[in-house]
Amino acid sequence: MVRLVLPFLALLAALALPPPGARADAPLRLMTEEFAPYQFYEGQGDSRHVTGISIEIVQAIQQRLGDASPIKVLPWSRALKLLAKDAGSALFSTARTPEREDRFKWVGPLAPLEIVFFRRVGGGPEIHTLEEAKAVPRIGVTRNVATQEVLTNMGFSNLDVLQSGADEKNLTRLVKGRIDVWPTAYFAGIYSARKMGLLDRVEAVPGLSLMTGHLFIAFNRETDDGTIGQWQTALDQLKAEGVVDAILRKYDK
Repeated sequence: MVRLVLPFLALLAALALPPPGARADAPLRLMTEEFAPYQFYEGQGDSRHVTGISIEIVQAIQQRLGDASPIKVLPWSRALKLLAKDAGSALFSTARTPEREDRFKWVGPLAPLEIVFFRRVGGGPEIHTLEEAKAVPRIGVTRNVATQEVLTNMGFSNLDVLQSGADEKNLTRLVKGRIDVWPTAYFAGIYSARKMGLLDRVEAVPGLSLMTGHLFIAFNRETDDGTIGQWQTALDQLKAEGVVDAILRKYDK
């Protein structure tokens, strides 16, 4: 009798196990990068914390869902690798490009995104089209960010790639003349230039955008659809209640 009961109990236990992937109630590995004003550190010492447009929106979603998963700030390339292999992971703020569409599951949009070209005031190249941008000697990008992916797929061969670190390091390279233009999110470029006291030394090339769209939360492909649905529903509710618009207005100054 014992021989019959034990296999039966083992079968029941196996059936009770969750399927592979991250379940809706499983803790998440939430990752982000420094990319002001969407995500950035504020304060000093014990009061230092991460904040920003996307941070506040994600935290509002977490509060609504009762999710206590910590948000970890990592270099973008490392976070992207973890996202691809860890079924319990999510990464924001992520541009939803065609190259990434089928690699992840998506919740959003969180915030608008316009990628423009920044140049030095009085010494930057005159460019009016993307074809003219291909003739610029050095376009500064960071490895594995959306700008590198998009420009590479568009046939740009003049990319000067920063192998590691925050993308805003390209602003310093731009001002010092090490690169000629820097493609980045308009709000991120303006915010970084203001923070570093360089707002009078750089400008966005007028009338030229590399891409327009939105930023999202990217989830590993194995993430349970229930989790995706919960997060998307919570975000939609926050938008309907005006919470997201209030956060966006707070940083649009």
